[in-house]
Amino acid sequence: MYTLMIIEDGDEYLRFFSRYLDSFVYHQARSLDDALGLLAEGVVPDVLILDLRFDRVPREVLVGDVEEVADGMFGGDLEAAVRYTIDNQGYLILQQLRQRGYAQPALLVADLPERRQENLRRLYGRIGVVASFDKSKISEALRGLLNG
Repeated sequence: MYTLMIIEDGDEYLRFFSRYLDSFVYHQARSLDDALGLLAEGVVPDVLILDLRFDRVPREVLVGDVEEVADGMFGGDLEAAVRYTIDNQGYLILQQLRQRGYAQPALLVADLPERRQENLRRLYGRIGVVASFDKSKISEALRGLLNG
């Protein structure tokens, strides 16, 4: 049986995956710190499932220095930087996990252009992308990630 770590700020991913894909063991993390805690406890996921947008967690839980993002990308606009950090949290968490040596394949449920998918694979290794919560497409993507 394969293990999936679902990193999300709600419960939608966990509910979907556990309802429609019952051949997995699931662990849920609501932040980078939660994911690192599970990993430190010995949870070894075969695949990471990442929500991209984290708009239901306190700002202090978000990965990324909002002030640095504001200065570097948005001319000091803090609100734009907060929105960016929220909208890209899944990528930022994956980046941090990769920097810490966790190389498990990752699955994103997002409608991303092929060029963006290629860039993500170049940056982060084995990445699967499915445009929507479609059971058969997600199952196919997971098989591809698990079988290498």
